[in-house]
Amino acid sequence: MNYNNMHTLKCRLGNYDAGSLLDIGVGRGDFLKFAIHSFRTWRSAAGIDIDPQALRIATKEFSNTPVILIQGSALHMPFTDRYFDTVTMSNALHHIENLPPLFTETSRVCNFRGLIVLNEMLNESHSQLQETYMLYHRLSADVDNQLGHFHREPFTLKELLSVIKTSGFDMVEYFIHEETTGDYLDRDEIVAMSERLRLKVQLLKGTDYYYFYDNKAREIINRLAGTGVQRPRHIAFFLRPAA
Repeated sequence: MNYNNMHTLKCRLGNYDAGSLLDIGVGRGDFLKFAIHSFRTWRSAAGIDIDPQALRIATKEFSNTPVILIQGSALHMPFTDRYFDTVTMSNALHHIENLPPLFTETSRVCNFRGLIVLNEMLNESHSQLQETYMLYHRLSADVDNQLGHFHREPFTLKELLSVIKTSGFDMVEYFIHEETTGDYLDRDEIVAMSERLRLKVQLLKGTDYYYFYDNKAREIINRLAGTGVQRPRHIAFFLRPAA
């Protein structure tokens, strides 16, 4: 996901010094790249993800940056207790089936006085352009589930507030934000999203589901090219480990 137009979140992150930073569910590195350019300062940065293919892309993204990338589970992270000053997760919660162990591990690796930033898309009140993105996301999630990788629908606001309430974290603040600028027909972005969707559906080739999902992908790619796309509203939680 391209986070460049999330100006509200960028400004809020700019009020903090990240210190030693960990991004959980780093994926292709999009949010970590956004974060290290948004925090006021940072001393070191690391990312962890269970997907080796995504990490290969992230490795190229950070080839000239002192960022450490590790393949591993967010539920059993190979880091010492209280090592990181700041922990971030963006659009990771809806990829993880069992959230309590994730929150326990996040608290373990985060400094007692540290900051935890959770940023998640909201699954409600979409404009037409945002619905185009959600169709793209739903198909991607469906393919992941067919491949045996847990990927649920994004949460609603009510669901996320409930999740955070039971997380054990102390709330600093939360706010809803969305893109208000940007070229909704950005050809480079649409080409990149279309190619990612094609490659994901190709993973089903040889199964009984392939042609169904291939046709769905073609419909969404045509819609991306015809209408453009805008990311849905997001909610960002700024939290502290419980005292």
